[in-house]
Amino acid sequence: MEEQEDQEKLYEEAHKKVQLGEELKKALIDFEDLPGVSKVQRKIQQELKFLNKVITTKSVKEHHITSSNFVYYDFLIKTLRLQQGVVDINAVFRLESRDNPLRVDIVANNGLKWVKVIARNSKSVEDAARGCVSIGARSVLDQAEDYLEASELSFCMFQRPRIVFYFSNKIEDSLHEELLEMGVQTASLDSPDSDLDQYATTSNELNLDVTTLLAYVSALTNGSANWVYKEPLLTEQAERERASPLKPLLEKILEGKTLVCCQLAYDAFQSILDIVGGEGERTRAEELMKRVTIFPDVEGIPEEFSHIRFTANVNERSLKIFSFGMARQIFTVTSNKAFVRSAKMQGINVPVFVHASVALTEGKQATGRPL
Repeated sequence: MEEQEDQEKLYEEAHKKVQLGEELKKALIDFEDLPGVSKVQRKIQQELKFLNKVITTKSVKEHHITSSNFVYYDFLIKTLRLQQGVVDINAVFRLESRDNPLRVDIVANNGLKWVKVIARNSKSVEDAARGCVSIGARSVLDQAEDYLEASELSFCMFQRPRIVFYFSNKIEDSLHEELLEMGVQTASLDSPDSDLDQYATTSNELNLDVTTLLAYVSALTNGSANWVYKEPLLTEQAERERASPLKPLLEKILEGKTLVCCQLAYDAFQSILDIVGGEGERTRAEELMKRVTIFPDVEGIPEEFSHIRFTANVNERSLKIFSFGMARQIFTVTSNKAFVRSAKMQGINVPVFVHASVALTEGKQATGRPL
């Protein structure tokens, strides 16, 4: 009788795990655009498939429940929701001390913060830190050393990323102090780290890409989003603008900054204005450029871009515009996600603020329809 009750409890726990897995899948929908999320989704789906199989075949064992990764993924997602400017999940960074790369759970604050989530119970974490651990297992202190080493090798936006370890359970003050002395902050869901402004930069200058100049002066972002255009792409941009206006975001990024651009970006901006710009867009462009200082293009390519390969997304104009920002060691504001993504695939982290793409639309209103 007692054995039957134990089995019933075991299957009840298995069904709870399946329910949690389904909830995790739904929660990740909000983050589907982030690199690395699809891999987490696949792992959750694989574990769900396995749990459903052992439930159906009535072969559930206790270790199927205790070895589940769903508690970790649940804590990962809850921590993820607290972060600003998340750019990657389960990101890979190289280490010189070993062949296997480091996997960083969450890269936030536009790359300036690395987050590790620890969902183990307090005793397990603290025992491992004291050396009471099986051969080959790594404590949070070992992991902290890995994060610190990798961060020294992977500067982002001209500085070393800040490292924060999120614990699901309270840890001893002595372990907290030891991590702090190493240079690793600790946090929890109840006591999250105080995040910096995700638009804060070490320099007061910002490099404006041609895509940002266009987005800033477009009729679409300046009160004329209630249109249906002949071009489906413009209609899609108008729908997005109505749902999430871009101009307030751009103003927040540019606020208090010295705005600069290279000659190439300015020439491309003026050329597009001359061809398709409307009267209002040209007037706003004149006002904007009073705030922007134009500098000569860079003559050489910075070291960071010296080995970059030209692709469909990495052309000479884009390379020179981003090189201008890199050479001045400042952020570039852009909607050119393709260049940033392509560069990242080649191992190059470009210091950027990325926003939605917006075209000039005033001239297209003649063939469009107001809502």
